[in-house]
Amino acid sequence: MALHAEMLDRPAGEGARAVALALLADAREEAGRMAGGGAGEALHDFRVSIRRLRSTLRAWRDTLGTAARDKDLRRLRKVARATGEARDAEVLLAWLEKVAGELPEAHRPAAAWLREKLEARCRTGDLSAVVERLVAALEPLARRLKHGRSDRDESSFDLAIAGRIRDHASAVEGWLARVEIPADEPSAHRARIGGKRLRYLLEPLRSLPGLGAKEAVRELRVLQDLLGELHDAHVTVEFLSASRGEAEAERVRHGVPGDGPGLRPGLLALELAASRSAAALFARVREEVLPTRGAGALAPALAVAAALEARASRHEGTPAEVRHLLDALPEGARDWPDPVEEEAGWLPDPAGGEGYRLLRGPGGERHLREVATGSGKRRSIVREPTDAATFEAYWPLTEGRRLHRVRRTDPSGSGFRVDAYLDRSLVLAVGPEGAPLPDWLEPVRVRDVSAERAYRDEGIARRARRA
Repeated sequence: MALHAEMLDRPAGEGARAVALALLADAREEAGRMAGGGAGEALHDFRVSIRRLRSTLRAWRDTLGTAARDKDLRRLRKVARATGEARDAEVLLAWLEKVAGELPEAHRPAAAWLREKLEARCRTGDLSAVVERLVAALEPLARRLKHGRSDRDESSFDLAIAGRIRDHASAVEGWLARVEIPADEPSAHRARIGGKRLRYLLEPLRSLPGLGAKEAVRELRVLQDLLGELHDAHVTVEFLSASRGEAEAERVRHGVPGDGPGLRPGLLALELAASRSAAALFARVREEVLPTRGAGALAPALAVAAALEARASRHEGTPAEVRHLLDALPEGARDWPDPVEEEAGWLPDPAGGEGYRLLRGPGGERHLREVATGSGKRRSIVREPTDAATFEAYWPLTEGRRLHRVRRTDPSGSGFRVDAYLDRSLVLAVGPEGAPLPDWLEPVRVRDVSAERAYRDEGIARRARRA
């Protein structure tokens, strides 16, 4: 599916419902192909459609509210598990066909025995009942999504997507950080699942220009394929290990004389080949992915999040300014005249609509009330003076959404100021868009964070404080 650009300006709930409905229609179509007992490509496409829909419902669960219920997610999970054995069997069959020709003649009966077992697992006729129940369950889900409404004002869809991209990318990085040795493959598999969910989040954006979503999806697919090959290799090793016991049990059950080698040598040879493949794949992961915790694949996705935030920032009518992250105060900045100490906080409004500021400077104390109205392109911010009593009445309500900083203005007239935060380790340089960078900035500059919503005032106020 592909989103229209204007959908990004709509409330998050409306955008999430549009994506979910499109994926639901895809799942319904693929279920129709499976109804006749389809296998092979039909099974693969059906599983992918279910994963996309389930991942989308999970990602937007808080926004969709009662339109997407826990029961819906459980049904989709049940279908995914019911088709998982057939998918694994197809993967194992493909691997077996590739390696069986290289086996010595004495080991080939084991490959033939395995092939028969796997082909039986690939038969998907018993899935028809599961598919029918799923199709019946999709109808009420579709009705709830079509008529769903949000219970509160929401941020725009582009900002909501950007936040989820960052959350998903952080989860992938966290799982990769747990991978050190081959035995940590389950954590690598979790990272693969997280990367797949992140890719599904990005896929509807691929047709939109200027975001870079197509490249981000491509890079995530490369990471997913490598980690997927590693997981399949480990599944193959486990399957072959279990098959040795099953083969011996069959031999005893059928009364086959036990003085011959049976299938065990061939199964051991196949298990050894699978183990070597798993070791080679883990070596690739250790060399290509683990040193940077997947940064090569995640960076394009994070760039999409930044582009979405920059887009929202332009549409929200924020002042045309640039922000640069600094690693320290510029030399001599402490001596700049007339610093202003500022405390700011926002009420617990999902849209971040109302805030209060206290400024202490050479002219004494000033109290301001800030109100944001509208959304998307119609969003505007108005600041007006207020009195100390009003400020004191509302200030306790801003707990957990505050910032405290000292602002120093460059006396050379560059238009830039430096904000040094007193409640966290953070220093920013803020100036007018398009203005030349002052000489004092470059020695302490880390990067331009103008497009990152996390470094705007409300984003900073909501981040955990650090010493």
